[in-house]
Amino acid sequence: MQQTREILTFQFGTYANYVGAHFWNQQEANFVYDREGNIAEEQLPQNDILYREGLNDQKQTTYTPRLLSVDLLGTLRHLPVVGELYGNFLPLMDEQNADELQKTKDLVEQSQILTPGGLDVRKQPPVEPSEYQLDLVKGTVYTERKDYKLADTCSSWADYLYARYHPRSLNVLRGMQRQTDVQVLGTQVAGVELWQSVAFNDDFCDRIRMYAEECDALQGFQMLFDIDDGFSGLATKCLEHLNDEYGRASYVLPLHYPRNISYAQADARTAHSIRVVNSVLSYYHLSEQATMFTPLSTLETIWRNTTLQSRRMPGLHWQSDNLYQSSAILAAYLDTVTMGYRLRNTPESLLRFCERVTPSNRNMTAAGLSLPLSMEQEQDLIDFLDGSNNGSLLTQLTPGCEPGDSHVVQSIVARGIPHSRLKRPVDQAGPQLRMAAYKCESVSQMLLLYYQCAYHGSVTHAASLPLPLNTKLPFPYEIFDAHIAADGFKLLGQAEREKDNRVGSAPALAAVQNSSKLGAHLDTLHGQTHRVQLAKLQSYAQSGFEQEEYDTALDKLLEFRDNYKDDHYL
Repeated sequence: MQQTREILTFQFGTYANYVGAHFWNQQEANFVYDREGNIAEEQLPQNDILYREGLNDQKQTTYTPRLLSVDLLGTLRHLPVVGELYGNFLPLMDEQNADELQKTKDLVEQSQILTPGGLDVRKQPPVEPSEYQLDLVKGTVYTERKDYKLADTCSSWADYLYARYHPRSLNVLRGMQRQTDVQVLGTQVAGVELWQSVAFNDDFCDRIRMYAEECDALQGFQMLFDIDDGFSGLATKCLEHLNDEYGRASYVLPLHYPRNISYAQADARTAHSIRVVNSVLSYYHLSEQATMFTPLSTLETIWRNTTLQSRRMPGLHWQSDNLYQSSAILAAYLDTVTMGYRLRNTPESLLRFCERVTPSNRNMTAAGLSLPLSMEQEQDLIDFLDGSNNGSLLTQLTPGCEPGDSHVVQSIVARGIPHSRLKRPVDQAGPQLRMAAYKCESVSQMLLLYYQCAYHGSVTHAASLPLPLNTKLPFPYEIFDAHIAADGFKLLGQAEREKDNRVGSAPALAAVQNSSKLGAHLDTLHGQTHRVQLAKLQSYAQSGFEQEEYDTALDKLLEFRDNYKDDHYL
């Protein structure tokens, strides 16, 4: 029996938890397997890689993400910090007397779910759950008909979270209440200081250890974090701890907000400088600590994007600054691109996935996504690729990065393309018979051949699975263009989908890429530092952060940039 190679996931920050909520919702959607046998078992995700099995107090089996999440007070909304599955949360009634309250506390402590001394009683104003959450509790969610208007009404990732977390997963920063107009944990060094505090560090590291001890063969870590604020400091210090204590592979995704966030006592220019310094310090640590890191954003550029110009993807339309919609796109990328090392019986591992695309110490990579893949209904993949004119097929999700089409190292995953749509049978093939790609027997083989022809001097690894991306609620189905059919493929000509017919699934193509052209991204970041006057950044000056530390980070950033100089390292 093959041993499960577990992965522990981390989410640091509010936007990271927006992306994470969509990601875990997608995993839950993948649990509904094809009952008719159209998808082979080995082409389905091995859920035990990301999930853990347990028992609650009622001896009921639970299956929850192997996850540690950190966020501000107020972001959980109606969710109890200890989760809802283990019977260790009960609403505190006004009429509940001291004896009844003590009995409840004793029961929870005996469950040994929480760390010693981790139980406390708090009374907070009730928060009304979103309409989607209310229907979810009642079992009356209408994924096909009802419009919950989550894009307009969602005020937290908890409003659309379908998955349920383990009591150990959620970590709320005490004394740091979320504010809509300013970032409470503003700087990278503030996050570092928080990590070093005994109150946070001891409990959080204990939670990491408990997860790790449950694993049979822990292979590594996935980490999402908000790079624009102080959660970047928490994340980089956590990564340092993971390397020191566990020495496993790490795939890290720094997330840039799709909007300009504000900081305490900072005007627009000062806020820009804080974002730049946060990024410099994060990139410095990631270049030395992460096995691979891939910056993500739906924005075209960052750091000084006053127009907040968003990327455009054929077939999709979303509100540029909407956290609920934009995070779903980033989560779709993460879910798709990581499928290569999460399938059943795959020889691929997280370490191999990272090392394959990070030659010559180039451990920063770029992200590309096609959602939905622009194939027409009834069109074969061979004809779609033949008409693509050797293009990349992808929209970049790493701002300011264009890997180019030569000397690229990349790992690509396609999903949702049935084998029957690969090519026509011989007696119906016609012109397809004259194409070299007709000899290909799988989607991954055909994509590999395509990129070998389209990308000069490049190395491509391709994988595929027939399982499409599930785009039913709580995914923002409204972002799909009217010319996209319910199955995610393009309608013929100018035909439009019926108004009440929603897109329920979609084919997708995701890639992690590396080339010397990624150096331009680092050049852009370094160029922004010339406008930064560290001494005038009050939030950094008050923390005792020294100019010398910043200069060291800048020097290391330039050294890291040198790794991307040679075009012909292949």
